[in-house]
Amino acid sequence: MNTTQRKTFPIVTEKRFYTNIMVLAIPIIIQQFLRVSVDTADSIMLGSIDQIHMTAVSQAQQIFFIFYTLCHGFSAGCSVLIAQYWGKQAKEEIKTLFAIGIRSISIFAILVSAFVMFFPNVFMRIYSNDLEIITLGSSYLQIAACMYLPCAISTMLFACCRGIEQVGISFYANAISYPLNVFLDYCFIFGKFGLPEMGINGAALGAVVARLVEFLILVGYVFFREKNIGLKFKDLLRRDKKLSRNYYLISTPIIAHELIWSTGTTAGSAITGQMGKTVVGGYNVANVLNQLVSCFMNGTLHACSVTMGKTIGSGAKKKEIKKQANSMLVIGFIGGIGIGILTLVVSIPFISLYHLSAEARTYAKWFVLIFAIIWPFSGMEMTGLIATLRAGGDGKTGFIADIFTMWMITIPLASLGAFVFHWSPIVVIAIIKFNIVLEALVGIARIRSMKWIRNLTSE
Repeated sequence: MNTTQRKTFPIVTEKRFYTNIMVLAIPIIIQQFLRVSVDTADSIMLGSIDQIHMTAVSQAQQIFFIFYTLCHGFSAGCSVLIAQYWGKQAKEEIKTLFAIGIRSISIFAILVSAFVMFFPNVFMRIYSNDLEIITLGSSYLQIAACMYLPCAISTMLFACCRGIEQVGISFYANAISYPLNVFLDYCFIFGKFGLPEMGINGAALGAVVARLVEFLILVGYVFFREKNIGLKFKDLLRRDKKLSRNYYLISTPIIAHELIWSTGTTAGSAITGQMGKTVVGGYNVANVLNQLVSCFMNGTLHACSVTMGKTIGSGAKKKEIKKQANSMLVIGFIGGIGIGILTLVVSIPFISLYHLSAEARTYAKWFVLIFAIIWPFSGMEMTGLIATLRAGGDGKTGFIADIFTMWMITIPLASLGAFVFHWSPIVVIAIIKFNIVLEALVGIARIRSMKWIRNLTSE
């Protein structure tokens, strides 16, 4: 890189900056990997029964995926504010933000779980037109809805702890809850160790028990062991108009973005779900692999967001913020290349774990290739459009970008291709995923403008 390039695209050269991101990212990566491993294990175990059971739980989990993503929207807004106040060591404000976040996400989770529990068929029909898949998936959802509230509160507590750089609890809680989840799923699905054989409902029950255990571990840590903030149960009653206003000001566009993004992301499952069992079987296997490898970038995303939020909250100059933002784009691009290569390397042995028809296996290989090619752009989207801009208080850009790139371009075009022009499912999925390229470019342009930086602790 010559002198002119360094001036136009300055990056951080200190090794400590990258080391700190890595230290923050590793426990989150492990947490993410453990979470996705449960879905992978479930799909493999249910796939050993038959392809219908595997497909039913995969389609039913699209509902939880949207819910979980929205929970991240609620918690991301809180984490951004906490990270900035952590930069100022304003502990009283942080306690109040914990309370605001927990109350808000609890109300949301109660409402969603009620709808899912009482109207599971309505949700399942979005992702499949097959009666057997709808029936099996609805049965799964009615039980799984019981875990939504504890899972939501846990997500908020994880995010708040990340904001004060306490990421170790994520590892410890998940190191217990997720292996327990897999063990219970095995026992309940196949009726092992004297437990009833419940099939797909066993996977749901195992998840509910594991999420309750995770919730209790987190509550015990946050309210009894964590000493930097010293949160108590009485602090949950804390209120502050300014902090509440800032929380909803930051969280609302992030939540809207997560809603637009998650429903758009599951559009692949919704569209393939109407294209036949073979296509949806191949897509779900490829998607599980993609979720597994995405754990690396998800952990990096959260680490970058906390780092940037703390930097802005501490009052750093724009020159330093620009260098860090550019560095995070580079991290996303290089990391995305690595994840794309990893996806291709492990794809064949991974797909062989499933009992698929020859046609479904072919589709799975093609879908994996599409995901791998997109990964360098996906990496920049995650560390740029999501991590960096949100940490700077800009949640609107991602929301607007998703409306245009996803809902006005790629999804309508993919729907026409699937149901009007009858294009190959491979082309349809490639179109859906192309929105990531467009969003990555939007994120880069916005970061380069330097108009996204807001120190929320001074407002």
